[in-house]
Amino acid sequence: MYLDHRVTVKIARILNMVDMSALLLDNGGNVILPEGDQRVFNLPEAVRSNPSEPMVYGGLTLIGTNEEQPVFVVLQGNSEEVRKVALLCAEMINMLLREDMTETSLEQSLRLMLRGEVELSEFESLAAEHGIAMQGTRCVLYLYFQEIEAEAALGMMANVIDPDTDMLTEVGRHSIAILKSMNEEEDIDTLEEYARAIENTFLSETGKDVFIGISEPHEELIEIPEAYEEARGAIDVGRVYHANRSIFIYRNLLLERFLREVSPEMSMGYNSMIFNRKTARLFNEEMVHTIETFFDNSLNLSETARKLYIHRNTLVYRLEKVQRAIGLDLRNFDDAVTFKMMMLLGKNTSAKKLRL
Repeated sequence: MYLDHRVTVKIARILNMVDMSALLLDNGGNVILPEGDQRVFNLPEAVRSNPSEPMVYGGLTLIGTNEEQPVFVVLQGNSEEVRKVALLCAEMINMLLREDMTETSLEQSLRLMLRGEVELSEFESLAAEHGIAMQGTRCVLYLYFQEIEAEAALGMMANVIDPDTDMLTEVGRHSIAILKSMNEEEDIDTLEEYARAIENTFLSETGKDVFIGISEPHEELIEIPEAYEEARGAIDVGRVYHANRSIFIYRNLLLERFLREVSPEMSMGYNSMIFNRKTARLFNEEMVHTIETFFDNSLNLSETARKLYIHRNTLVYRLEKVQRAIGLDLRNFDDAVTFKMMMLLGKNTSAKKLRL
């Protein structure tokens, strides 16, 4: 179950009334409250199968809500008094969640649809309730902020989106999603410009970075959970292989999405064929930057030299050094592709660390 910031604030007030140490966990055992607690608990199968019944485990009392995807209250202690408090907390949270779900605001409905948390019949019912057409070309933009709360970001987006055609909602403590309608004149390049305008808005108002993932266009509203995962996945993949970028387009990451499927062990094995102790001095920061710029400029010598503020002959000299050392001429397309794949494979070990 996803809990937005507004709901977690209300639950925090309930837990703050308890005169003992209290935690709120999601169904995976991750701590939701207090905010900032990064611990993960191993929830016993007994409390998962019967969440509404208090359970004592390791000196703690655990109880869950009655939802299909419950949240769990963890209280310090195992006395009868603690058990009664746990029951009371769970019931108060249940009441709060039931009230929240019956409101079904546009923002809540959009969040449920994007995250794929409703069945087809409910999907169509929510769309009808809020006047959302089941057909029409749309894409999803996923915005992730490392240092801005989603609630604050929503306020800043008010003047950026078109309320007549586009919708947005909080989907995480530091992330929001935009469901954007597209007309016949708009394409992926137009979406990238739109994302760049959003990025500039946040930079000018907060000075903070934002990562933006852009999905494929989809024709059916029922497909937006797929679009949501594409946009979110674009950031996951893009941050691994392109640390200098902030906007990631799902369709432009085909090679990177393929390489992510390669195991870390196999990735490092192939990467080390080029990047090893013998070549460490050659592939220093300057050389790697030179090569990446060369690739970014489609193997164009003159344009790359201009971007690097070096003479064309200097660039040729650097590329010839690489050729002498590893036998790959990066001016040759096939050799350049081989080198780039080996270089990208070396970044696979950081994939899990950067995942949203």
